[in-house]
Amino acid sequence: MKKTSKTGINILIFIILILVLALGILAIVQYGRFRDQMEEKARQEAQAEAEATVTPTQTPTPEPTPDPSDPEVIREQLIGSIQTAIEENNVNTMANILRYTASDGSITAYPAEDVAEVLLHLKRDSADYWNFFTALRSESTSVNADGESQVLVLSTQDLRKMTNTAPKEGESIQPETPVGEGKMVAIDAGHQAQGDSNQEPIGPGASQTKARVASGTSGCVSGVPEYELNLTVALKLRDELERRGYSTYMIREDNEVNVSNAERAQLASQSGADILVRIHANGSENSSVAGALTMAPSTSNPYVDGQIVQECQRLSQLVIDSFCAVTGAQNQGVYQTDEMSGLNWCAIPATLVEMGYMTNPEEDARMQTEEYQALMVQGIADGIDSYFTS
Repeated sequence: MKKTSKTGINILIFIILILVLALGILAIVQYGRFRDQMEEKARQEAQAEAEATVTPTQTPTPEPTPDPSDPEVIREQLIGSIQTAIEENNVNTMANILRYTASDGSITAYPAEDVAEVLLHLKRDSADYWNFFTALRSESTSVNADGESQVLVLSTQDLRKMTNTAPKEGESIQPETPVGEGKMVAIDAGHQAQGDSNQEPIGPGASQTKARVASGTSGCVSGVPEYELNLTVALKLRDELERRGYSTYMIREDNEVNVSNAERAQLASQSGADILVRIHANGSENSSVAGALTMAPSTSNPYVDGQIVQECQRLSQLVIDSFCAVTGAQNQGVYQTDEMSGLNWCAIPATLVEMGYMTNPEEDARMQTEEYQALMVQGIADGIDSYFTS
């Protein structure tokens, strides 16, 4: 009988070891899979248990859409429009929204003058501004229809009683002394229907000359010549100043005249007036330029007394600040110049007001409206008041 070789035994042992190792690896793999399955099952059971204990989420109820026909919704929309109108000095919007019930039961519009007065007052008085809107939100203010438009109908026939611009019922107040009492203002509506290119000295004793009267500009949209707009505003300023107690002297009340700039200044000085206010409108090659400014002589002016120059500058600053505060126009400040015959020949404080640019489409159109003209006049008159009281 042959003996088993040592090599065969080694091979057998090696095979056995390989088999044992393979079975061990297989067992480890199977255990890993089993563990993963158990962990996944446990996770699913835990998730299912957690979901079972959570209260189902309630779908939030959407906010109801405001009913556009609801009077309260309409009231708030109209009040918002009025707030915008006050910010923009828009008398038309205010007048279109605010109405009162007339004695015959019809809905009647407030006069534009009353609306403009209230609008200006509210811009200046923050307390009355909020009192006014409190009154608009009260039950005494109803929403009604005027034609196809919704309007606010106030309970009073006097719009100004919603602010302190008029005495309350049963209340009597002592009239104030007008600011302008004893004061005279000369008003010069700049330019005239026909310019005059003949030359005159720009100031007393000057060798430099310029045209007696330039032709002025005209509206790029309206087509209105500047001399017409100037006279329209000047006449309204005259009426407003006289209402405030001033006496006035008009350089011209007609377009068909021929009065030079130097003559205008001399007429104002000789009239006994305390100040001269010259009314003009501006022009620019750039149609986007807009705003208002006043003109005054500089401190180095060789034709005007130094004390008068200071008063011209003070008057000009007060007028332009008031003008822009009332109208909302861009304030371009006081332009100092020694080239204006109508200022250089004047022996009393004087200012030249450039109300706006007729070469700017929006500003030209605005300056042709009754409402904006009323605001411009208000602003100039307020500046004159400030001059005599400060």
